[in-house]
Amino acid sequence: MIAACGESLIDMVPSEQGADLFEACPGGCPYNSAIAAARLCVPTWFIGKTSIDFLGDKIIDKLRSSGVDLSMLSRSEQAVTLAFVERDAGGNAKYAFYSEGAADRFYYPSDLPVTLPESCRFLLVGSISLAQEPSGSSICSLIEREHIARLVSFDPNIRPNLISDKVRYIERFEWICQRSAIVKASDSDLEWLYEMPGRKAAQKVLEMGPELVAFTLGDRGAVLMTKARQVEMPAKSVPVVDTIGAGDSFHAALLVGLGWLKVSTRKDLSALSEEAMQSILRLAISEAALDCTKRGAEPPTLRELALFDPEAVKIAPGIMSSFNTRGVIC
Repeated sequence: MIAACGESLIDMVPSEQGADLFEACPGGCPYNSAIAAARLCVPTWFIGKTSIDFLGDKIIDKLRSSGVDLSMLSRSEQAVTLAFVERDAGGNAKYAFYSEGAADRFYYPSDLPVTLPESCRFLLVGSISLAQEPSGSSICSLIEREHIARLVSFDPNIRPNLISDKVRYIERFEWICQRSAIVKASDSDLEWLYEMPGRKAAQKVLEMGPELVAFTLGDRGAVLMTKARQVEMPAKSVPVVDTIGAGDSFHAALLVGLGWLKVSTRKDLSALSEEAMQSILRLAISEAALDCTKRGAEPPTLRELALFDPEAVKIAPGIMSSFNTRGVIC
């Protein structure tokens, strides 16, 4: 149902053993989203490139153990992108990226899959891969090829320290928005882009052509917008370990929820009822909240999500019949 395309990297996350020690954790915006979707028991593919060394093995192993299809993932002798993470007192993360010569950055048009599976309904694209070359141009060519047949869902997940030319970046951002059915962004992403309040910027993005815009507000919750209506919901109150991957989990759950509700066309998106939007938003917010309770990007399984917020997963087909005292069985 969901193919996620973009970077896979290693997050160097501060260790619990000391401030100057780091733990190597697989990550990357679309990579995390692929794992989150697969753990919610929907068919998921990851499109990208990683190294052939032991760090690449870590990236592969997490995808495989989560149930992600690896048939469109290639490997090369190039290194893995490293992202060193610093957390503030609230668990919010800042990143320093090292991607020169990295495998995921040097993703060429020749690396793209010739076709996507017929059952692929959503093409999830992001994020730092679109701000770098040649990966950015390669992924844009995939978007151009697929945006009529699939619902493209775009998360910019902006890292200003990787953007050398803001004007050119905005041009690409808007080009992708014009071809996307769904745009998911944080309020900080939108405020940085357009130097205006996030809600006003989200409306601007909606007018570019997407049928649905989702923007997250950190610990204040999130908003879903279509041209017909808008719904907002507060965040779940949980003990926050860190926020790494929370937005990626939100994005995955958003698409999973749409899939569970049989959304497959732009017309379906534009016709979403307020009740449907509230159900999808609750699912995505609960998913992100659970991610925040763990170190690094660790999306919950469907069982964990069902135990945390049974109401959030009621839109899943057959969920109540598969839920028993042992939890959910995919």
